[in-house]
Amino acid sequence: MVVPGWSVVLGFALMQAAPIAPQSRDIGDAREVTLALPHALQQGETVWLLVEIGAIGHDQIRLTTQDGRPLGLLSPYGVRSGQDAGTYTVPVPAEDLGDGRLVLRVTVMHTGLAQRAPTTDEVKSLRLLIRRFADGS
Repeated sequence: MVVPGWSVVLGFALMQAAPIAPQSRDIGDAREVTLALPHALQQGETVWLLVEIGAIGHDQIRLTTQDGRPLGLLSPYGVRSGQDAGTYTVPVPAEDLGDGRLVLRVTVMHTGLAQRAPTTDEVKSLRLLIRRFADGS
């Protein structure tokens, strides 16, 4: 989905994406990933998570914090079978960041409620970025 005005925003924000490779590990039916902010948040800045999804068919990607609070459920629609689903942008509440980091749990949800940790082909990348709106909001 393309949101008018976002091309410039994402271009600016990507320059501030965290350069450090995320740490990850599988925990049961999820992958736990620790992402670091590129710098400490300042007044008027917001944090966004960019999720690049590969070919997942009719599956969904569930994103939660380490303590289970939901951040989003990504459900690609209209993607041809076998093609990458694209990159999705998810807002991250400031209260979910601890010490400049986000500990994220990522799960693939199958039809019929089965779930498992994603492969690197299904969730290709996870990146945090910081965005400051022109009006300071």
